[in-house]
Amino acid sequence: MFASTKPRRVADYRLEQMDNELLLFHPGKTQVLYCNDTASLIWQLCDGQHTPQEIITLLSDSYPESAQEIAKDVQTTLAQFHAHGAIEYE
Repeated sequence: MFASTKPRRVADYRLEQMDNELLLFHPGKTQVLYCNDTASLIWQLCDGQHTPQEIITLLSDSYPESAQEIAKDVQTTLAQFHAHGAIEYE
């Protein structure tokens, strides 16, 4: 992942809440990715407008008490989204 690349959601992937769990899935595929609240926020910021560093900064500014964990969480979550084919980089 390059610092200047911008993650963008792949069409048709959906994030929905089911029985108190957030699930990221594609209707035509059998894979489901369980997401926590942080992953949900990261998903919303994968709009092709923000670099990974900008996502880290936005979340760190919003949740300063968790700033130390946020960078790792963003990187791990983006890697999981990419591995599942849910995001691509522009």
